[in-house]
Amino acid sequence: MIQTPRALLPTAAILLACVVAQPAYAEEAASSGTVTIRSVSGASPLPAGCGLPQGDGYVLNPNTEVLPMVARDPNRPWHLVTIFQQDRWNRYGSDGAVTAVSDDYGHTWRRSENLPAFSRCNGGTAANGGDYDVTTDNWMTITPSGAAIAASFSLSRTGETTAILVARSGDGGKRWDAPVTLQRDDNPQFFNDRPTVTADPYHPGVVYAVWDRIDATAERWIQPVYLAKSTDDGRTWTTRKVYDVPDNSGTIGTQLVPLADGTLLIGMHYETDTEAFTQVIRSTDGGQTWSAPTLNVPAPMAVGPRIPDPDNSGNPVRNASLPLLDAQPGTQNVSAVWQSVAADGTYHVDYSRSTDGGQTWSSPIRVDKTPTGSAAVPVVAMARNGTVAVTYYDFRNNTPDPATLPTDLWAVTCAKNCAQPGAWREQHIEGPFDARKVPSTSVGLLVGDYTGLVSVGGKAFVATYSVSTGDSANPVDVHSALFGS
Repeated sequence: MIQTPRALLPTAAILLACVVAQPAYAEEAASSGTVTIRSVSGASPLPAGCGLPQGDGYVLNPNTEVLPMVARDPNRPWHLVTIFQQDRWNRYGSDGAVTAVSDDYGHTWRRSENLPAFSRCNGGTAANGGDYDVTTDNWMTITPSGAAIAASFSLSRTGETTAILVARSGDGGKRWDAPVTLQRDDNPQFFNDRPTVTADPYHPGVVYAVWDRIDATAERWIQPVYLAKSTDDGRTWTTRKVYDVPDNSGTIGTQLVPLADGTLLIGMHYETDTEAFTQVIRSTDGGQTWSAPTLNVPAPMAVGPRIPDPDNSGNPVRNASLPLLDAQPGTQNVSAVWQSVAADGTYHVDYSRSTDGGQTWSSPIRVDKTPTGSAAVPVVAMARNGTVAVTYYDFRNNTPDPATLPTDLWAVTCAKNCAQPGAWREQHIEGPFDARKVPSTSVGLLVGDYTGLVSVGGKAFVATYSVSTGDSANPVDVHSALFGS
């Protein structure tokens, strides 16, 4: 059921409602079985004409919002901050990134007073460190102090200059400081890519960012893992390479997850010229050294292969969904999801769990309930009570009309025995919407490389994701959904 957002309340009233009523609201909504959907974005707030002109194969999709990520305040679960790409290009990213804040579990959203200066359209300049053509692969976390930290892969449109930036908001996403550059390369031999940022909930002030950095010459290529660490709540950072790989192999989609005992995990996609794997590595010394992979299972190659087009129209769905992890707070329990490929060429959602801090993993199982065709873009979240939720898109409601691609967002949840396929229950979140209306890229329709998902209570979860709207003035929008297990 779609409900229209209510008017924004004054700040004091919102905070009072959060403290007194919102925790009950989230659990009641989760227990009711109703999925509450809200619009997060809307028309583009970027200045008209702020980006580069179209041409030479570059096509802009104005008023499109894609690839949202969401973070929850560890001490105030009703406080959420999301970031998403605004005005997507067919190649390499978007004109800008937009952030929005909710103080009521996603019931209402308000745009930040200023945007993190990750590109010129976001207010980036040479003086403030944000003088880039485009931004992409944005990520978000919130520290125990309530500061929001956003990450960006910012670059020139041709990809010859690439950089990893982070920006800090000391007031939880309302106002953003100038970005900090973690790594920048003007030499096209190097290519920084796909950052994530994670606050350590057990060590206040500690924040990690991880990404991959391609080093390619005519003779060989490598794609090792880089890590930046802050010990002052995201104000200053140190950067170094922490995990190397053999020649002609590399990682992408790195995500760091801290555990209560101090262990750090990185989930990632690893591939060579001919094969690919979902992997997890561990560190027990604060990220100084890392283990060999403890999870190492075959996976489809990243980006290049397309998810099969249900209509055989020659316009397939982009496949760039990479492994994601989440941990049950205060425990050694960790969940991992990734996209797998079946013998018939369709894509699905595989799941594995660890109960010993990532040392060992259960045998992978398929958890999507898609009856035919592919499931795409999985993301996972774990609640404090151990409940697990996974969301994904699929095309089960597609019709014979090749001009349209009806697409839905689904969730599966599990309360116990999650290593068993029968323990998962599916529910519909939203759709169908027409995925033929989302931005096209050089490797297919951009339904999403990732979406956002967080636990906000024992049974309640909030997802952020993109849908096409049918409105030519605002063709792709970011929605949030509050749902229960």
